Amino acid sequence: MLFITLGLVPMAFMDGFVAFLLWIFTTVMSPGNYLFGFMLSFRFVFVFAGIAVLLLMLGRVKDRGKFQWNAGTVLLFLFVVHGMLSAAFALQPNLLLEIRVETFLKGMALALMAPFFLSSRWRIHLTLVVLGLGLGLHGVIDGLKVIASGGAHNVAGVPNSALTDNNLYALGMAMLVPLLMYLYRYSSNRYAKWAATAGVVLTIMTIIGTNSRGGFLALMVLGFWYWMISHRKLVSLLIVTVLAFGVVQVAPERWFDRIETIQTAGEDESFMNRVAAWRVSASIASDHPVFGAGFNAVQIPWIWDQYKDYPSIFSVDMSKYSPKAAHSIYFQVLGDLGYVGLLLFLTLLGTAFVARARVKRIYKKTGHGLWALDLSNAGCLSLVAFMAAGAGVSLAYFELVYLLIVMLSLLPSIMQAEADKQVDLVRT
Repeated sequence: MLFITLGLVPMAFMDGFVAFLLWIFTTVMSPGNYLFGFMLSFRFVFVFAGIAVLLLMLGRVKDRGKFQWNAGTVLLFLFVVHGMLSAAFALQPNLLLEIRVETFLKGMALALMAPFFLSSRWRIHLTLVVLGLGLGLHGVIDGLKVIASGGAHNVAGVPNSALTDNNLYALGMAMLVPLLMYLYRYSSNRYAKWAATAGVVLTIMTIIGTNSRGGFLALMVLGFWYWMISHRKLVSLLIVTVLAFGVVQVAPERWFDRIETIQTAGEDESFMNRVAAWRVSASIASDHPVFGAGFNAVQIPWIWDQYKDYPSIFSVDMSKYSPKAAHSIYFQVLGDLGYVGLLLFLTLLGTAFVARARVKRIYKKTGHGLWALDLSNAGCLSLVAFMAAGAGVSLAYFELVYLLIVMLSLLPSIMQAEADKQVDLVRT
């Protein structure tokens, strides 16, 4: 890996876009999990992010894009500012605050830099390939282990990343599936198509191997929405049916036992732990509606004790529970950033679907850009999986979410530019 890195760094200096791709790749791959010795602590993301930003400032980015002030980027900027203000007014002491702020800023910086690098369809496609290779590596490895072990392999997550436990990991993999399906359709090389197909199957096997109820919910929602927004209803129904049949055939018994507990969630101690955390998060927001209590405040013992007995719509015997993560993207943002932060968060997610509607209108008007329509569908599918399974996990600031939102917000302008170019070619 040392020699590979020594080769990648000069490649990154050749063009800022290459550095940007390596920034994304090392973010989602977390290479430190596969290394040892002195390379274990090497800061890959910091190096490639630094090179990308440096070359951007020096004007060393070919076909550099412009920062577009659209709904997605404006709300993302406001969300970041609000997050920083929430950190500044956070309840103290909070030993987790500094590291959470750093993680938050790193993820948001990647999304905010994206408009400068994603200036064409080709660059967006390469970005999706890199996402598929980096994030998909984990899904492929664990999917193969699930198959090789006959379902006995227990998928636990990716250490030292945003997807550290089985539920977070299942959500991340569910978000990846629609992007791999897009790559299958729009990759011209047959080997790339086979790789994308294998990635979809193995990623689904990984989700099954996590035994995550949230992952199961994400798969169900993905299947339904994929059929709803598909241009070819019969083909999409056939694909969903085949995948569902395959899951039923290969899933181990313990997976079915885990999924059946959804029916008795109110008696499940794991679920009631989540409700207790939701109650504290809601109480914090009621007392601090504008800025919340700061990142991960609900996990701080003295803050938990202060708010656990506040009047609430959640009826829980709080004496049985101790401080823990919010276990919901919505309550996580609510406790961290208050009602204002939650409103910004939900509106920001909504801009992705507004962008999809714009792409659909442009396609109907010009007849060009089917790829953009399919990509907007795939991106929104990923976000639907995030919003569905995210109700039970703390992954509100996952880098991929905000990168997708910005990417989708750029599609209408890129699509319109391509359509205008086609018109100019016809006229000449």
